[in-house]
Amino acid sequence: MKHTVFAASRRFSNLSLLSKIRLVICGLGLAISTIILLIFLIYYRYSSGEQALSSAKNAARTAAGTFQLNYNNILEQFVFVCGTRQFASGLESLVNSSSDAKRLLQTELSSLAHCNYLVHSAMILSGDGERSCTLYTNSLQKPPKDLFSSQELAEVQGITFLPRRPSPLRSSISVMPLLFPLSLTMDEYAQLTDKNSSPEGYIIIFLDCGKLEESLLLNGSERADGSYYLMDAQNRALNADPQKHLPHILTQENTSQFLTSLRNSSQGEGTLRLPGAWLIAIKISGTDLILLNYVPRISLLDALGTAGASLLLIFLVVLAIFFAVSFLISRTITQPVNRLMNVVRQIKENRYTQRIEFGTNDEIGQLNYAINSMYDTIQQQMVRIKEEESEKYLTQIKLLTEQINPHFLYNTLECIQSEVLRGDSQTASSMIQYLAEYLRIGLSYGADLITVTNELRHVNAYIKLMNQRFSQSITFMYQVGPGLNQHMILKTILQPLVENSIKHGFGIDAPGIPILDPTIQINFTSRQDQLIIEIIDNGSGFNVEEAEKILYASYPEALQHVGLHNVYHRLVTFYGKADVNMTLSSIPYYRNTVTIQIPMANPARAEGRQPDSTV
Repeated sequence: MKHTVFAASRRFSNLSLLSKIRLVICGLGLAISTIILLIFLIYYRYSSGEQALSSAKNAARTAAGTFQLNYNNILEQFVFVCGTRQFASGLESLVNSSSDAKRLLQTELSSLAHCNYLVHSAMILSGDGERSCTLYTNSLQKPPKDLFSSQELAEVQGITFLPRRPSPLRSSISVMPLLFPLSLTMDEYAQLTDKNSSPEGYIIIFLDCGKLEESLLLNGSERADGSYYLMDAQNRALNADPQKHLPHILTQENTSQFLTSLRNSSQGEGTLRLPGAWLIAIKISGTDLILLNYVPRISLLDALGTAGASLLLIFLVVLAIFFAVSFLISRTITQPVNRLMNVVRQIKENRYTQRIEFGTNDEIGQLNYAINSMYDTIQQQMVRIKEEESEKYLTQIKLLTEQINPHFLYNTLECIQSEVLRGDSQTASSMIQYLAEYLRIGLSYGADLITVTNELRHVNAYIKLMNQRFSQSITFMYQVGPGLNQHMILKTILQPLVENSIKHGFGIDAPGIPILDPTIQINFTSRQDQLIIEIIDNGSGFNVEEAEKILYASYPEALQHVGLHNVYHRLVTFYGKADVNMTLSSIPYYRNTVTIQIPMANPARAEGRQPDSTV
């Protein structure tokens, strides 16, 4: 039996690619009806069983952790901004109705308004509610005394969240106020007012309800449906839209008893099973809030829908389309991909003497054009290496050549081939497009400088390819300061650092601990005549001292930091050692940062080597 299986496997591996695709399609055709039925049954069991509950709990924990992290961040910024004599002086001016109060408090208000991405704006209100102070750019729509009722202010005991409402500023969004009651001490500082004292003023931070809901949903599980509500001590849903009706279950007595019982217990979370829904509650540390996840159960009828009678007809139509599209893919994509793989092999073995042109403008044609451009660029660079005498340019060109090594193309094309074999033409097409963009920007016709926008596109194409190759979901974010999008920088300085984060920080394609929600963020800012670039990830981190030794060494002694070493020495070669500064910091699984500081102006030797306008 074992020998028979081995012989069949060997015969299959020796078949042509087209024959393999046909066999796979036939197998899929025979199994597709069973798979469709199993999908509905498994989905129903998953959505209404213990797995769905477990997924909803994980989603609620993640969402609660996200809110807790943002809340702690706001608290830290509040202490940092308001714990100064300067702030206390401004607050005293507001209490005493001084005309300089608004001017004295602008810096603190600006810091509070930008302390967290959930924060919409901030204001300071006097203890009697008669006077207020806002940013110059944020004026109030009505008098300060009409913003909060006397009953609301009287119920404020310590740091307090108030229910959702329209923004009191000239804005159309909804906000959730966060109040900090303050009083002035004898030593000229501001402090939180205790329960037995009347506050002399309030710091009010307005949380953007839209961003709050978005952060809770984006950090939840994709498998669990649900709605999130922040419940206060009176069991009010603070973030609920007053114009929409709450689910009836949330207003029932047993729900209030469940929340009250959880608050009085030492447990951090609890679950209430109700007919048709689950309620998952998690305490928010340091507050009286409970994050409630309302998850409706899905019935079998809802899972199957109303198309049960026509399911067989739909299956036959889909099956026919599947066969037709699959055969078309095998003819129009598989064969060109095989030809491209053969070209890459020839380039790798230095046997590519006759250029191949497809004559099409689709993704295959673009990839063929990019490969030919890569080959031309390699040949041009080989000529330049022979002609140039400067060692720094030899090193730079060598590093650039290594970055476009055909091995990367070969591996990516194999992945594209695998997607085609599985019949996933959409994924294969996307990978071809990202690979073409990666090569086109990385080559840049031999130019050394590209715009910040193209450098970010180059990194984005690389991350998309790695996500597809290793079935990952790495989140890529970036921020570019005003006027920096078209600024020219040395090309391909970000990709090696992002590659380090993916392989070693996230444990992808290299030994390491995989990260549940891998994230990479790149920030471009300017300060005076300096350009500052930050590459941030939440991976497993690195030893800063060891990395710095390798960074400044003449040759790296550890393989995991070769990319970091090469980027630094390329920058030093191009801009000069005195004008390049690279700093490292690492908080494992939270924030690992590589900060690059280079001059805004490129050196004189860069003139005449700008990138082609077509890139």
